[in-house]
Amino acid sequence: MIFLVLVGIVATIVIVLNMMDNSNLEKIEKYFKDKNCKNITYSKGTYKAICGDELVEIPNSFEVNIKEDKKRIKLKNIKKLDDKTLTIIINDDYEIEFKDKQNKENFYKNLKDQLDK
Repeated sequence: MIFLVLVGIVATIVIVLNMMDNSNLEKIEKYFKDKNCKNITYSKGTYKAICGDELVEIPNSFEVNIKEDKKRIKLKNIKKLDDKTLTIIINDDYEIEFKDKQNKENFYKNLKDQLDK
């Protein structure tokens, strides 16, 4: 009987956490859709996208507060762009990390294209 209660509690926790994670994902997707963002990539716990004239990075945390948690860099403020193995370095002080080399290369290419416009 105790085993069934423990299994029920664990199952309830897993279901609640899954519902919260889906809610966070919906908030992030809605933000990107409203801003007409392109090249949306998820890696290393953050969503990265090019939204019009800025680069946006939103962490996927336990509770997402898009207004306070997002990091934005105006494309016009990007003076230097370095391409490392799994990292894009902007202006020598801001790093965007990727887990997959292909995602990094695609994002770098799209960012470079936006900067060249």
